[in-house]
Amino acid sequence: MEQHSNNKRRTFNSVRMWQNHSDMVSQALSVSIPWFTFVNVSFALIILFRNILISNFDRSIGAHTEILPFIDEITSGIIGLSLLLVLFIYRLPARFTPLCMAMLVTISLMWSYCSYNFIVSWQLPFAWPLSVILVLTALAALYYHPTALLLFITPLWLTALLASVQINQGVNVRFLLVWLTLTAILIYGRFILQRWFDEAWLRYQENRMLIARLDVMAHQDALTGTANRRSMENFLDDALLQAEPFSLLMLDVDYFKRYNDHYGHQAGDECLAKVADLMKRSVRTPADLVARYGGEEFVIVLPASSLNEAAQVAERIQTNLHETSLPHATSEVSEMVTVSMGITLSKSGDSTAGIIARADEALYRAKQQGRNRWEK
Repeated sequence: MEQHSNNKRRTFNSVRMWQNHSDMVSQALSVSIPWFTFVNVSFALIILFRNILISNFDRSIGAHTEILPFIDEITSGIIGLSLLLVLFIYRLPARFTPLCMAMLVTISLMWSYCSYNFIVSWQLPFAWPLSVILVLTALAALYYHPTALLLFITPLWLTALLASVQINQGVNVRFLLVWLTLTAILIYGRFILQRWFDEAWLRYQENRMLIARLDVMAHQDALTGTANRRSMENFLDDALLQAEPFSLLMLDVDYFKRYNDHYGHQAGDECLAKVADLMKRSVRTPADLVARYGGEEFVIVLPASSLNEAAQVAERIQTNLHETSLPHATSEVSEMVTVSMGITLSKSGDSTAGIIARADEALYRAKQQGRNRWEK
């Protein structure tokens, strides 16, 4: 059972939380850039080891063999820059810096030079598919980052058009139609992919809002809008881990059962809600915790405070309650709703149960001494 709980905790902690759209883009980069690099490195290695994969490849192409060593240097550079790009993405972390953009456009220019020579100098049959595959790879890997996508595909796409013009000694209408069609495919494909990406972000935001609402429901008392007992105990556990002492007030509405019997349970609920609102207005700052402990009992935790500060909060609660003047015809201490409070201060080595027990004892003394008061 404990092992299962630990596994669930590890799974929950491993979930990536995106604070904004940029975080989602960074996550996408960290996933897609390794694949993008793999494709670039794979094609570069095929070119470098062409004579092993295809016997006597260099001899078969005949002309312009003097630029082959430079092609080899360029493909080696593509491999090096692609691996550096992955390293930078993971170290920076997963963001396209100007240096990463420069590496990306350099890789594209290197491929453009190679593609131009493959098409114009040697008219190799794989040259066109290579350019198209590289462009489609960039589309799949970078569609959510338009700047990076344009920096990579623009040199390659223009090189294809330039190579066609060079081969045909002018603009070839049929090639231009194919080139424009593929351009339209790229633009529309990027639009569709981006829409899916944006919809995924919207769904993520909706899920976060739902989780936030569920979290509020899990940690908030539905009737009073204060923290519930579970949330209060977690808050106390965290406070006890801190070095600074804190004070705690336990509050009980005087003769609340009689109030319920006389005015009805719905009026009793409304009374508790008003008392809770009054307590939230009486604490020092929003960092102070007001929680419903159970029934008509509430707990107030004042971090980094003294007993004197807690007493001041107790005085404000009584003053505000007196000004609010909620009628209580069956109370033995007043014609209005009153509260009794017990105050205590945390000690070294304290526990949640221990500090609550001391506050409860102080509350009991306040009730024994006539209610409508507070005791330390």
